[in-house]
Amino acid sequence: MKPNRIEREKNFHDIRFESEDPRKSVKKYYSVVQSTKRIYREHVISACRDKALLELGCGPSGSTHLWHRSGAKVTGIDISPEGIKKAVKTAEEKNLDIAYHAMNAERTEFPDNSFDLTVGMGIIHHLELHTCYKELARILKPGGSAIFMEPLGHNPLVNLYRYVTPSLRTEDEHPLLLQDIELAKNYFDEVTPEYYQLCSLAAFPFRKTDLFETVSSKLERFDQALFEIVPYLKRHAWVCILKLGSPRKTNDSSAEKSNGH
Repeated sequence: MKPNRIEREKNFHDIRFESEDPRKSVKKYYSVVQSTKRIYREHVISACRDKALLELGCGPSGSTHLWHRSGAKVTGIDISPEGIKKAVKTAEEKNLDIAYHAMNAERTEFPDNSFDLTVGMGIIHHLELHTCYKELARILKPGGSAIFMEPLGHNPLVNLYRYVTPSLRTEDEHPLLLQDIELAKNYFDEVTPEYYQLCSLAAFPFRKTDLFETVSSKLERFDQALFEIVPYLKRHAWVCILKLGSPRKTNDSSAEKSNGH
């Protein structure tokens, strides 16, 4: 019998964490998103002090140590037991008070209103979004928030690259579309996407030169100006930072009606 979606995700990431990451050979391409990762981390750090923080898809390394050093009470979950084993071992070696659980982010085992802040990098595009958003709204406290950095799925050149490299990702991944971001409004009163990396992808050939930082920062500023002038182009960005706030405590039926189902 073919494994279901959750089992496929678990198996893929168990193998990834047990042996060499199949994405290692292409990590050089992610050099152009380092500045966006810094912005994501700055957003989280500015919001997490003295907060109960949950990181989805924490893996064996994640950013849980950074959030802990920034003053948050941190919990990390991952679908992969192998990733969690490594996370626990590292935290114990560093004497860090971080709770880790092997858990499905779509159906967690936490009580209602457990966290002030939920975060993750490249995680919710692996999930069924109706279920994911509803679960986030449930486990966040009233007035709580979520911050994610996620790939987008509209750029035809990026999609072509994904098509020719299927082994680098799971078959169930679905980079976010604009309607996926819009869907979050059924569960959160505040939905704020920030878009990054369009023309700045052209900085990649300079990544091993002294020009990289200069070229990359100029192209990133050009991207932001371009998005202001032609908002339509935002959909073709490679990644977005999605900020969600004021979770709406709603039942399934009301959410489905507001989405036209």
